[in-house]
Amino acid sequence: MNDKKTSPSLSTGLRNRAQADTPRTVVCFGTPRGGTSMVAGAIAGLGVFMGTDLPKNIEDPMFNPDVDKSLSIEDFKARLPSVIAQRNNMHRIWGWKYPRANRYLEEILSDLRNPYLVLVYRDPVPATVRAQPEDDRAVFRELRRRLRMDMDNLQIAQRAKCPTLMVSYERASKKPKEFIAQLAEFLQLTPPDDLGPLLAFMEPGSYKLPVA
Repeated sequence: MNDKKTSPSLSTGLRNRAQADTPRTVVCFGTPRGGTSMVAGAIAGLGVFMGTDLPKNIEDPMFNPDVDKSLSIEDFKARLPSVIAQRNNMHRIWGWKYPRANRYLEEILSDLRNPYLVLVYRDPVPATVRAQPEDDRAVFRELRRRLRMDMDNLQIAQRAKCPTLMVSYERASKKPKEFIAQLAEFLQLTPPDDLGPLLAFMEPGSYKLPVA
């Protein structure tokens, strides 16, 4: 069994997992620049449909309210049930990644078949550095913002009472094989025989297209 002291992830709500052969939906979220792209790529690498013609940040435009600026957030949320119904008809297991899914997740949770949440956490200090704050005031503002989002996400996961995997980006990137095994076990999926392409995708650095 994995050493719990160095485990890349922590799971909750496993008693509520659906049977391995039943439909389910995977939602990957966290904070902007918080490592969700790496984790979403790992989910896609396990065979979960995460969207068509995905960009390098692996954010399906249908679940990203920032893509179509002509839509208000309320109009965006109003169309989600029909999008979800279409995906349910097309895929037994599917999901999406959007770091700020907390903006709408609770409102559509009942529309999802057997939702599995993958919640990514990243050390807020280097994440704040990546945001390039201009001065001390901006540094504190960005840190507070990230910590508030982390707490909001945690509360959503607790209220949802569905299977949740809480991922340490730092440990997952340092122990990718262990993380892939934990992610596959959580999602009740079988990892590919050749982990090479998936491990290459997970190497820190620039954004990459997900493994097909």
